[in-house]
Amino acid sequence: MPRHQRKFVRKVPRPLRARSGRTRVSETPLRIRLSRVDLPEGFGPSARALLGRRLGRFATHIERATVRILDVSNQRGGTSTVCRIKLTVSGRPSVLVEARGPDAERAFVRAAASIARAMERSIERARMPTPAPTRPSRPRRPARRQPPAPRPEGGSFIGRRVGRAQTNLRRAARRPRGRREEWVDTSLPGVSASDRKAGGGSSAARNTKLRVRGMGYTLEDSARRPTRKSTRKSANRAKSGSKLSRRQRRRTHAPKARATRASARR
Repeated sequence: MPRHQRKFVRKVPRPLRARSGRTRVSETPLRIRLSRVDLPEGFGPSARALLGRRLGRFATHIERATVRILDVSNQRGGTSTVCRIKLTVSGRPSVLVEARGPDAERAFVRAAASIARAMERSIERARMPTPAPTRPSRPRRPARRQPPAPRPEGGSFIGRRVGRAQTNLRRAARRPRGRREEWVDTSLPGVSASDRKAGGGSSAARNTKLRVRGMGYTLEDSARRPTRKSTRKSANRAKSGSKLSRRQRRRTHAPKARATRASARR
């Protein structure tokens, strides 16, 4: 990650923080709280950048960070500033350090060095590996309903409405060639590469077979998704052999059937 991006952020929206998971430094919030202390201009960005460089390797363990700077000057006129840094760590107790200095900048620099050492000891003591950042979930695109495919001239090629005669079957078998060579602009709304299918908008023109003897399903012409094969009419009115064999295999090897055979052997 580039150096200019390795710094804590000031605030992360709560809904985003709830679903972000383990984040990098650039996505981890850091709050700075003051008590009777005036900070120089530009202290906030430089402080977040310094802590980002110190704690960048532990970023996926840190949920949030808080910096408190207090003025604890005594009655004799001495000036002293205290800087406390607290890190909320995932799966571990919070890490807290405190450092003193003549001003806020020096106190913060000392505390930043101490928090890096304390965080390293906490991770090593627990023998926790540093996980990778959680990948952000991509928003799902709304499904676009495709327009119905263009129907063949004169309606369906074959079906209940137009008939299932041999003439209709041969008409469907004369599917147009070379449609895949046509150019389709998929960048337009409602246009997809499926428009280049052979047969145009007719499913019968793509799946026609002239040798229909022994077929278990009736040919259906559909512009969209065809109906289930098990609900169609057929010439032999029988299920396919593969379905029958799978059904019998399931009955034979079912747990209840195996237990019944085992008890009978005893």
